[in-house]
Amino acid sequence: GIDLQFLYDAMAGCENLKIINEAFLHLKARRVKVGERVNLRNLKDGKDYLYEIEEFGRKDAKLRLVFTSTLAAISYKFSLAWAVVDPKTVEKTTPFLNELGVGKLIFVYTKFSQANFKIDVKRLEYISALSCEQCGRGSLMSFEIYKNLDEFLAVYKDVALVNFGGKNLAEYKGELLFIGPEGGFALDETRKINSSYSLDTNSILRSQTAAVSVASKFLV
Repeated sequence: GIDLQFLYDAMAGCENLKIINEAFLHLKARRVKVGERVNLRNLKDGKDYLYEIEEFGRKDAKLRLVFTSTLAAISYKFSLAWAVVDPKTVEKTTPFLNELGVGKLIFVYTKFSQANFKIDVKRLEYISALSCEQCGRGSLMSFEIYKNLDEFLAVYKDVALVNFGGKNLAEYKGELLFIGPEGGFALDETRKINSSYSLDTNSILRSQTAAVSVASKFLV
């Protein structure tokens, strides 16, 4: 498997830590032994914690904190707004956006979003954490959800749609880019946001492809 940069644990930083479930299985796969040391992060406080393994059981490992270091602060300023699509699609796309360095993902229920689609922020944070373990990112992506377009536009004023027939992204002026759902934006929605950019492609991109393409363009 992939050699992780560190292990994620929400409780990292405590003097004593008990590792279970996936993190424990990963330690087992690495064949670590009592006395060896592992790095853990909680991805919230900008610190890396070095723990020594004190006990290694059948279902858990007990660790003791030996050293704390502060990570170089990297700020992930790029935010992306995304109309709500199927949560399975969102969950598959989150690691790519996290790895690319998106700081915040803002979900908005639009006319062509299905109201029964529920975005599970806790699950997305966990998926983001697993992605951080692999790519070495030191903080979790953050997530916001807005019930409708008006609620979203009350908070974010400088928004541009990613839509057909818009300006070339080379002319981007720093607005918050808003990716539409599978069916695109409804006419009354495009009237509320008068700025739009289009991706330079002849294909009709799936919503998640557009999200990754936009993030790649500005972050890589």
